[in-house]
Amino acid sequence: MTAELAPPPAHLWLPLLQRLTEVAPGWLVWKNADAALAGHGDIDSAAPRREWDAIENEFREWARASSLGPVIVCRHIPKMLDLVALADEAETFMELDLNCGKVFRGSVLFHPEQLLPLSVVDPRGFRRLRPGAEGLLLLVFNGMDRAGRIRAHELKRRHIPDLMRQDPQGMRSAAQLFGPAHGAVLRAGERLLEDRWDRRALLEVEGWSLARAITEPDAALGRAWFRLVTKRQCPVLRAVFGGRRLTSDRRSWLASVARTHLVYETRVRG
Repeated sequence: MTAELAPPPAHLWLPLLQRLTEVAPGWLVWKNADAALAGHGDIDSAAPRREWDAIENEFREWARASSLGPVIVCRHIPKMLDLVALADEAETFMELDLNCGKVFRGSVLFHPEQLLPLSVVDPRGFRRLRPGAEGLLLLVFNGMDRAGRIRAHELKRRHIPDLMRQDPQGMRSAAQLFGPAHGAVLRAGERLLEDRWDRRALLEVEGWSLARAITEPDAALGRAWFRLVTKRQCPVLRAVFGGRRLTSDRRSWLASVARTHLVYETRVRG
């Protein structure tokens, strides 16, 4: 049986999030900030590609100052940069995702520039999506399964109805990201606040996105190749989707990672 690993100290994230808010005007956390700051999960963020190099440099400097590392840069997920900082061997590693075009059902749903008008500065000093907007996006990305089926556990675990309930205007604003399907996704969100599941509305949202995929073949093909091939071959992604833990000893894992990734040593060795 694999030993349960502890999360790294959650307070380590906050200086990085505050710094990225300061130096990268197009960057924001788009979901799950509270979970990550509580020590559960990664940071899901969005930023235009032109800011990726600056953010990567800030991540490496933060890891060095936090006695984390090495830092690994993974570019294997389409439209995403995955930054990983290893922690102590008894802890899961820390992961920051940067997305420049989030794919939903075969087509790009949003770019970072579209999220900025929906963002706020958290009282803790970092830019994030406002609660109602986050809740609506979590509904379609995590709260629903294929063919509009409900994922009740995810709705509860991610507090999706609570997010939308505390910020209905943010929910309505985020619905505009869905273009002609904005009425359907808003209807699904409103029904959820009434403790009802509108599968028909979510099927309409799915159908709209799948139809758009015909005009964005690169997004659909890239995502399919990632799921069928890259996700299985990349040692970093296998660890990420395996709970952010290493499945073999650190030295041999890093050696395999270094063949296809940039790896930066950040800790000062005595």
